[in-house]
Amino acid sequence: MKGMIRVAIAAGAAALLHPGAADAAGYMIREQSGSMLGQAFAGQNAYVKDPSIIFHNPAGMSALDGRRGSLVVTGIRPQNQFDDDGSFSLVPLGSEESGDAGEDAIVPALYAMDSYGDWRFGVGVNAPFGLSTSYEDDWIGRYAAIDSELLTINVNPVLSYRFNQYLSLGAGVQLQYIDARLTNAVFLGLAGDALTELQADDWGFGVTAGALIEPGPGTKIGIGFRSSIRHEAVGEATIETAGGVTVFEDDARAEVRTPETIGVSILQAITDRLSIAATVEWTNWSRFDELRVTFDSGIPDDVTEENWHDTFFYSVGVNYQLTPALMLRGGVAYDQSPVRNKYRTARLPDQDRAWVAGGLTYALNDWASFDLGYAHVFVRDSEIRETMEIAPGGALTGTLRGDYENSVDLLAVQANFRF
Repeated sequence: MKGMIRVAIAAGAAALLHPGAADAAGYMIREQSGSMLGQAFAGQNAYVKDPSIIFHNPAGMSALDGRRGSLVVTGIRPQNQFDDDGSFSLVPLGSEESGDAGEDAIVPALYAMDSYGDWRFGVGVNAPFGLSTSYEDDWIGRYAAIDSELLTINVNPVLSYRFNQYLSLGAGVQLQYIDARLTNAVFLGLAGDALTELQADDWGFGVTAGALIEPGPGTKIGIGFRSSIRHEAVGEATIETAGGVTVFEDDARAEVRTPETIGVSILQAITDRLSIAATVEWTNWSRFDELRVTFDSGIPDDVTEENWHDTFFYSVGVNYQLTPALMLRGGVAYDQSPVRNKYRTARLPDQDRAWVAGGLTYALNDWASFDLGYAHVFVRDSEIRETMEIAPGGALTGTLRGDYENSVDLLAVQANFRF
């Protein structure tokens, strides 16, 4: 029976923080600002028009005054179309290739700030990691993955101080909650397939910091940092037969660290109506080299190699003030994937991606405006050659072989208010 629980965890725990078809590379959700989505996040650390700057660079609040708030709602529609290419096992895998594994999602974010002289105080509430993949229960790769779900909630109180007309600095803390649920099938011989499930959650803590530099009229340089957060996710693993009978339960835990990021952006005014922007962001995905799961029952640790590598995100964009009330914007981006080909899984069929985005801001009056942003993300086709542990203890294995056609569509609506 202990062998069964190891199979349940080994097949699922490697994806503890893998949300599947996230919109950004890895398991990151980049969509924290509707205004920034419209120009592919070009200038995300330096472009200051609303309180959503809190996420990317808390120092940016110093370029705003008064009491303000922003509410962002982003719809994410990923597509992960699997095409089998010779998957095999001694156990019949079936012919259901499952089709599209991507799961649509709505991701909200909320920001608020206030001003006291040269000080700014604010808070952001958002979901920096998440989303999911879901396959049919009888699909050909069910022993590798069925459901992979991750929810995160990040509360980020921040402050900034404007030293002079050239320099502002900001910092804050992150309080982050994660909740993960993972399922896959395991073969129990004459009893047929059973469903394994792992659920775990945790609170973790980190910091954010940033600087806004204004060397001359029309030029802004922004630097933003978000720290890694350590999570000791604790939960329960179960195996349940097709008849609904739980045949095993055990407590399990895994230590995982989210990656830190450092982004540098520039915003340059060309005329009083036209400006251009660019961003380079580094993400320290390489700290995710393995996932080690421990069990309260004394089962030996299960270790899964990940060997992710660090990545860069590049974007350039433009915005144009068409009328006093209407601004138009657009941008393109390139986002590297941290997943090496050798370690790609059905839970995260990730690959490098390119963005094309467009959007607008419309001012309703002096105290209210809204943003619309849309992006299509072209994801390179990804090949998978994943070994599946099918029977308890690895007594029977199989290979999932195939290709994924991936893409993501993003649509964000943002409302901004001045109180």
